[in-house]
Amino acid sequence: MREIITIQIGQAGNSIGEKFWEYICNEHGINPSGIFQGENDLQLERINVYFSEAKSGRYVPRSIFTDLEQNSLNKIRNSTYGNLFHPEFMINGKTSTSNNFAKGFFTEGAEMLPELIEIIRKITEECDLVHGFQFVHSVSGGSGGGLGALLIDNIRREYSDQIIKSYSIFPALSMSQIVIEPYNSVLTMTHLIENTDETFCFDNVALLNILNKILRISSGNFNDINQIIAQVMTGITACFRFPGQLNMDLRKLAVNMIPFPSLHFLMTSFSPLQTYQSASYQNINEHMLIKQMFDINNQMLAFNSHQGKYLTATGIFRGRSLSLKILHDLMAKEKNNQQFIEWIPNNCKIAHCDISPKGLSCSVTGIANHTGIVKQFDNFLQPYSKLIQRRAFMHWYIGEGMEEIELIEAENHIKDIIKDYKQYEINT
Repeated sequence: MREIITIQIGQAGNSIGEKFWEYICNEHGINPSGIFQGENDLQLERINVYFSEAKSGRYVPRSIFTDLEQNSLNKIRNSTYGNLFHPEFMINGKTSTSNNFAKGFFTEGAEMLPELIEIIRKITEECDLVHGFQFVHSVSGGSGGGLGALLIDNIRREYSDQIIKSYSIFPALSMSQIVIEPYNSVLTMTHLIENTDETFCFDNVALLNILNKILRISSGNFNDINQIIAQVMTGITACFRFPGQLNMDLRKLAVNMIPFPSLHFLMTSFSPLQTYQSASYQNINEHMLIKQMFDINNQMLAFNSHQGKYLTATGIFRGRSLSLKILHDLMAKEKNNQQFIEWIPNNCKIAHCDISPKGLSCSVTGIANHTGIVKQFDNFLQPYSKLIQRRAFMHWYIGEGMEEIELIEAENHIKDIIKDYKQYEINT
């Protein structure tokens, strides 16, 4: 068995992770107490990828929830699915990082690290063959950013042969009232560049647009945003969790999507984006799914994908009613309509999972490696550079153990990744 271990960090990561587990429990027929109540043996065929089976017959997520303060974990402990998770694998501190990356990385986070590493080691020892780790976090906070980066670095050192992917939430800096978010975001990004194999990127601007324009939820909140992200995560992991005619694992996905190791920042999309209540009233077919997979309004990052070029793209389709021949033909046609670079062969692929999402007849989760993502990096870099030039708030970070040179080098890391993406956009 090739197991995947999930590590949720910080308020955003824990909230999204809780919703992700709720979704996949529903798909696998696992009730909030961990008891299988499904109707199909396929629901259990690959259950051990994400769950371990206790001697009592309960299924327990291979999952760690952690935060430097206790509120987000207390909410999960007291939630409907609170009893699903192993209580020893929910680790919180007693302080706050004050939204400071350096506290999460150098001081408070470092104090929690030995306990977290020991728990991770305990989980891996219970696995037959660990396939990889998936992190869920925000890049802009002290826990999600600082502690998240610290854990990712240590997992890379301890488990160098395993795939590390992250679901990373980018802030809407233009809407933020936290002046040091650019520092946190850039510092976290440098560790994602160095130590993850695949980073699935989401930003709150695009997600709010989806709520307003597509789902018609005018007063959307973070709970609504978290549901969208969890739905995308469920789609990405479907081929790991269920059988299908065209399947893939974490490593194969990385081979298909990542042409060069540093260029591993991926945009996602999803169709149909709608409430489950409205799903039965819409005709969902192959044409609609592929059209919306490439639609700007369905993308989870706020940039224009018509500006820049696709390096690679994969559509993960779900549902027995879908024709693989039609999907292949339509994807080949759509590739000609989009701006794909020409020097990577077979860079537009499909995967297929027989089992459709709960409440839908079929769906697609799109994954794209697109040069337009440099706009996101630039959104962090510009305010970061202004703060550095003024030496604004630097003492908050230096006082926690950082050196000034680290802040300067982080700026150069982001400039380098922007340069790399732009270089490969031109060399077509």
